[in-house]
Amino acid sequence: MAINRYKDLPNKSLLRPDEVASFFGVSKRTVYGWVDIGKLEGVKPTQGILRIFRESVIKLIKSEE
Repeated sequence: MAINRYKDLPNKSLLRPDEVASFFGVSKRTVYGWVDIGKLEGVKPTQGILRIFRESVIKLIKSEE
């Protein structure tokens, strides 16, 4: 039986920065920095709002295994 490494990651396609920060155990500021340098991919649907693609988070996890 495979272990679900992503069980604590919300099961939706777009994640809030606080959800990603909580998952990785880092600050929201760190998450924003990761988006700025391209470590995570996100979208700004409206000014001042950032959402991170769940697949981007999974890709980051896999790249660090």
